[in-house]
Amino acid sequence: MLQDIEALLRQKIGLEANSMGSSAIDRAVRRRMADCGLPDMPAYLMRLQTSPQELDELIETVIVPETWFFRDREPFNLLSRYVMAEWLPANPGGVLRVLSVPCSTGEEPYSIALALLEAGLASKNFCIDAADISKKSLSKAERAIYERNSFRGESVEAAEVAAQENGYSGRRLSLFAMREKYFVRTAEGYQLCESVRRAVNFSYGNLLDPYFGVDKRHYDVIFCRNLLIYLHSAARKRVIQVLERLLTPKGLLFVGHSETGQLFGTRFVSVRHPLAFAYRKAEVGAGGHSLKAATEKEKLLFSATPNSPWNSPTSASPILPIRSQNSTLKSQLSSPAPSPQLSVPSPPPSADIPVSSLLETARSLADRGHLNEAAALCETYLSQNRVSAEAYLLLGEVCQAAGNPEQAEQYFYKAIYLEPNHEQALTHLALLKERRGDLAGAAILRQRIQRLLKF
Repeated sequence: MLQDIEALLRQKIGLEANSMGSSAIDRAVRRRMADCGLPDMPAYLMRLQTSPQELDELIETVIVPETWFFRDREPFNLLSRYVMAEWLPANPGGVLRVLSVPCSTGEEPYSIALALLEAGLASKNFCIDAADISKKSLSKAERAIYERNSFRGESVEAAEVAAQENGYSGRRLSLFAMREKYFVRTAEGYQLCESVRRAVNFSYGNLLDPYFGVDKRHYDVIFCRNLLIYLHSAARKRVIQVLERLLTPKGLLFVGHSETGQLFGTRFVSVRHPLAFAYRKAEVGAGGHSLKAATEKEKLLFSATPNSPWNSPTSASPILPIRSQNSTLKSQLSSPAPSPQLSVPSPPPSADIPVSSLLETARSLADRGHLNEAAALCETYLSQNRVSAEAYLLLGEVCQAAGNPEQAEQYFYKAIYLEPNHEQALTHLALLKERRGDLAGAAILRQRIQRLLKF
């Protein structure tokens, strides 16, 4: 009976049940059964089949919004650079069109607006459309009142400590400074200023609808992050076709870090900017062949940007070197090596690399400082081996090397979730916590490490 309900979700929103687990769907179904006062699953299935409103309520229960302001830094770094270095010179006085879908509770499209404003683009020169299938999320997005969890990240905590000790310095690069500049504290949370709220147009929309956006002009930039991984293959193909239709020939498509493997074999080709997970439509020449060679201008635009204004304030701190799997605990706790250079060589032909060798090749690339290519190979490996602690460990190390400790910490936690006694991941986490001043949390992790060494 649960399979029949999963089939309805598959048809309505393209959900692949295995992507989130049948147990999660079962919990959502039983919660709605209780709310409806229905005694069993057959009765609830009948309600779903006869009530579109109840199917929408189930979708609301299944979908768990998980987002925050400036989630991952590099997509916003690349967005700012693309606009100022390429789009604006080609469109002086024009209006940049951006789509954020799914937009969840609004943190992403509002982050896009803030990034564009901070990059120097006037509000009259950009328009952001944001769509989602959750009406509850859209309602919250339009209110634009957020709690502290929407500003998560060590940059917020570090900036707040500095502000308390030394007085607020106006440092515009931290999330704390952004919050102080564009939000007003209220009894309910932090209210985004009206000028930024006006820059985003929210609407209900489903990317599986083949007519999605047909009444809209094409977009210069599309953010579609962390959706493809939840879709079954046919739905994913339809969504990619819609995104291709909506994006301008020279535009940028941003996807989630776990979705890069989903675009292999499509018309989209990866942009050479570390950890941005951005794509463009390949130009098609005579005979239908893709023209993928980057111009000198594109090479400059999409090269590494260590001084980008949207880098985390902590990104200049020393990082752990990329190590082989046989590293000892002693070498892990030694002085960190200098940050590897974010060079951008030609991408490795991942299609020609056996799956069993992908991680080995990725680690070799990371050791040489080719972080973008290493991350791409890790994602390819994870698309076929979703429970690989070693792949998440390497992704965490790559993020550290790129100066993104917040994302690195998430990957290390995933590695520990899969292997609770993973010594390397525990060590990395301990060092990250020490670096941001969480000495108590670091001490707990080091105790776990010491217990492991006794066995």
